Amino acid sequence: MSGRRRSTSAGAEAGSDADAVADEDRVRPAGRFLTWSGLGAAIAAVVFAIVGWWWQYEELFVIAVGLAIAVVAAVWSARVAHAARIVRRVSTPRVARGEPLRVRYRVNNQGRRRTNRATLVDSCDGELGVTEVPPVAPKDRTDITATIPTRRRGVHRIGPWYLERHDPFGLAVGRRSSGDTGTVIVHPKVHQLAGPYGAMHIVEHEAVIRRVASDPLSGFVSLREYVQGDDPRLIHWPTTARMGTLMLREHVELRRPEFTVVLDTAASVAPADDFEEMVDVVASIAVHAIRSGVDVTVRTTSKEYPGSRRSIGAEQTVLDLLTPVAQTEGDSILRLSELFRDGLDHTAIVMVTGPDGPASVLPRGDSMSIVRVGQDAALVPGIALAVDDAATFAQKWRPWR
Repeated sequence: MSGRRRSTSAGAEAGSDADAVADEDRVRPAGRFLTWSGLGAAIAAVVFAIVGWWWQYEELFVIAVGLAIAVVAAVWSARVAHAARIVRRVSTPRVARGEPLRVRYRVNNQGRRRTNRATLVDSCDGELGVTEVPPVAPKDRTDITATIPTRRRGVHRIGPWYLERHDPFGLAVGRRSSGDTGTVIVHPKVHQLAGPYGAMHIVEHEAVIRRVASDPLSGFVSLREYVQGDDPRLIHWPTTARMGTLMLREHVELRRPEFTVVLDTAASVAPADDFEEMVDVVASIAVHAIRSGVDVTVRTTSKEYPGSRRSIGAEQTVLDLLTPVAQTEGDSILRLSELFRDGLDHTAIVMVTGPDGPASVLPRGDSMSIVRVGQDAALVPGIALAVDDAATFAQKWRPWR
């Protein structure tokens, strides 16, 4: 029956940032390979033929010929003759680390013959997504979906995908590659934090406190009598003349304090897997701060990606900032004194490091809370919290006061 069929599988919705197209003319030549069983059958055929000829055993010749015919038939059967046009569309071109990429393939057969059944294999960052391609009738089309696991942050290439077909006896496999690739972004995973608690509780509390300040550019509140030691520049002379006593203008600091999250990128503080969990913790804290209405700055000790000096107001900006950050060594590491060379005024700092961190500290330890993340992370003096991974951190954020 001609016409159109549409898959109802999840992920077949519209959405595309990475498309790949392949048809019979553009697909790379097919490759046919023997499986281990097929290779064993081929070697057995050669051995039986030699032994049969040497010992003059006709039965061995018959077995050798039968095995050779089976191997040849398997190689012929495994050929990938797929004339349909296949379009790849990535439904989720941006995903969090650990979440699968959802990929849709539209198989459109404009030929006059029914296509063969095949297996479509796609890849991203060393992970494979495998899905079956059913036979498609002439002048018909179908949609199939697949998922590809993700394990690391970064901008990764997806593809090239290839079609694969096995013979019925499992002796040979044929492949035909598309050669087409796309790009996907895997950003840190954000865990939901319950709060405000811990350092966040302190920052949110201080964010609404108006502090007395002598800066004339700060907000004016009221007048009061002059006290020895006050700045004489703040004396309000018209009121002083009217009341006969020195009156001072009182100001308060209306600026919200900054909350800074620092990622320790030194390779010596954590292995690669723990570093991914560290980045997830930084992303979770920063996004939680934004959702809580607190000004947050994200910094790293990487010279290549030091972070932003200004507060970040969008969650996507946090994720984009942390996506390319990698561990650093030697001269590529920034010390905390270099990050905060302009001082720590109005800044509460949470530093996320690995089990063996931190790589550097500030002279004023009371200005910074240190969180260790990773296997075997230990709670020692100077460390506010030690957790195995980001999920555990999200659970322990509530009681951390």
